[in-house]
Amino acid sequence: MIRRTNYFIKKGFQFNFAFKFALLILLEAALIAGLFAQISGNTLTTGYSDSILTIERTPNFFLWPMLLVILITAVGISLAGMAVFIILSHRIAGPLYRFEKDLGDIGYGDLTKRISLRKTDQLTDIKEALNTLVDTFDERMARVKSLLTELKALTDKGEPGNSARIQNIVKKLKEEVDRFKVTSGPNE
Repeated sequence: MIRRTNYFIKKGFQFNFAFKFALLILLEAALIAGLFAQISGNTLTTGYSDSILTIERTPNFFLWPMLLVILITAVGISLAGMAVFIILSHRIAGPLYRFEKDLGDIGYGDLTKRISLRKTDQLTDIKEALNTLVDTFDERMARVKSLLTELKALTDKGEPGNSARIQNIVKKLKEEVDRFKVTSGPNE
């Protein structure tokens, strides 16, 4: 089992998302304060302030206490949310990092490479699809290599009776290669 202790795997992705989460919480807090001020704008509130009975417009009476409560709550929830997100996001960031690393190796031709993730990671469906894709490429490339080895052995012998066998191998190679659609080169 792979166990990660580093929670900052794709720092840019994680910090960007956590920052947007915190910004959303702060905007929500500002919206609550604005809505309260709008709804209570035409009302009066009576209350005691330092043993003195005061009558004020409701938004003015509650402005500073409410702003303080909203600020403390928003900052607390933002920090807690960011921490939770960073801890949980590595279940997405970790697989993304693993995909980048392993697909780079596969891209350089290592068809023995398979992507492995932890059981608790997200994106396991994509991992399975990518591993199936690599399995298919591996099988096809193994057939091509086998046919090329057989072709080389026949051409090294130089026997005149091998012409039909060589043509058959070339035909099989062409069939194998023609299964791939490519953007450049001949598309016969």
